[in-house]
Amino acid sequence: MDRNSTEQYSSNQIIVRDASAEDAQAIMHIWNSNISSTLNTFNSHIKTELEIKDTILETNKKNYGFFVSEREGNIIGFATYFQFRNGVGYAKTLEHTIVISESMQRCGVGKALMASLLDDAKRKNFQSIFAGVSGSNERAVKFHASLGFEVVAELPRVGYKFDKWLDLILMQKFLQTDHRDDF
Repeated sequence: MDRNSTEQYSSNQIIVRDASAEDAQAIMHIWNSNISSTLNTFNSHIKTELEIKDTILETNKKNYGFFVSEREGNIIGFATYFQFRNGVGYAKTLEHTIVISESMQRCGVGKALMASLLDDAKRKNFQSIFAGVSGSNERAVKFHASLGFEVVAELPRVGYKFDKWLDLILMQKFLQTDHRDDF
């Protein structure tokens, strides 16, 4: 899917498309706002525009998905997926990141992004996808559950941010239903 694709997801003037390096600055602002002001991510490292450009290019090179949502020409959220853990045995298992601009949360942006992300991953024959959700983010747990993710593990006190220990909830969604053992 590219910027000019007719296969873009569109709902209530929200457009979801593949991210490009030109989107890095807008993504940086959304991501850094989430990093610096919430417990949604355990990361406290502020992202640079160059890091995000490199991530987009590397994601594309590895044939993973990196999507942005737009409204009236402005980037309002992004979602990406990548291999769950290093090693060939995890090649068909993914983890994802999704971040929505604070002002656009609860407006359907997350569902639109996840629809594109999940469709893309399924089409590429990935087996399953994980969401690593902060235990302090009940809204994200409910959001992922509404998309068919199930809680498979709760890891107490594995994250630390803002002088607070945080739990991690791992949620999983299977993308393929045939459960074949072949790659």
